[in-house]
Amino acid sequence: MPFVRKAFLPIAAIAGLACALALAVFMETRDHAGEALCGGQRYEISRLRNGVTPYIALTAAGIPGQFLLDYGATRSSLSADTFAGTAGSDKAAAISLPSFEKGAFRLARYDQPVQTATRQLGVIGTDFLSLLTAQFSGSSVYLGDHPCEAKALRAQGLVPVSQSGFFSSDLSTIKSGLANVPVVYLSLGGVRAWAQIDTGYADTVYPRSVDINEALYDRLAASGVRLERLRDLGVWTCEGREIRRVYAVRDSALRIENEQARPIVQTDSFTLIVKPANSCGGIAT
Repeated sequence: MPFVRKAFLPIAAIAGLACALALAVFMETRDHAGEALCGGQRYEISRLRNGVTPYIALTAAGIPGQFLLDYGATRSSLSADTFAGTAGSDKAAAISLPSFEKGAFRLARYDQPVQTATRQLGVIGTDFLSLLTAQFSGSSVYLGDHPCEAKALRAQGLVPVSQSGFFSSDLSTIKSGLANVPVVYLSLGGVRAWAQIDTGYADTVYPRSVDINEALYDRLAASGVRLERLRDLGVWTCEGREIRRVYAVRDSALRIENEQARPIVQTDSFTLIVKPANSCGGIAT
């Protein structure tokens, strides 16, 4: 049985994430690499060994290192192995992000080896990222403090996806019970649901995987979607080892849409991974 740890799936598109509450996804295969659509500072992306995780080089409290850009994390963190303090405690530190002078971090320990000469120094979560615009373009990312306007995104062949109630620099606008994480909308076999984009998660065993909860699994099964059981997947979570059921879908394409059900892109090649409820939270609960 294969096992994975929480790693990372880069947004497979250009993403404009800003105070304007818009998420943009490629409609076509035009190459925007090297072209800053919304301005910002360019950073080279480093990856995990055998992975696709986007890390960038930043400096925190005068110390250089690699930071994971994680839209699935709502709290930014620093390495407890580098900074004095116990894991779980808080630390304020200067950070070399555009428009930031200092930030509040939680100390944490990381076990993913970064394929670079410098160590992983931290994670940049949505507490910071909701205040920035991020454009992922191949091996680089542009980070800036100016919003990407929806009109400008459409002019580049992109489809804005409203983040109202889901992702914002103003936490009072987030729907009760939801994490401050960006979403897109999925349609499969007549069943439609919103799905969080988590750049802190990647499954190299089953690429193009979508984590679903038991409730959505039941809706899909009742709709008549043909679900074919594949090998179970072992995942390490905050509770330790966890086994998850994995399914292929036959004769139905998975479609990504915006909030108005406008199609953006679809694929016939994907897997569904059912997350059992646990104390770690997330969509399973």
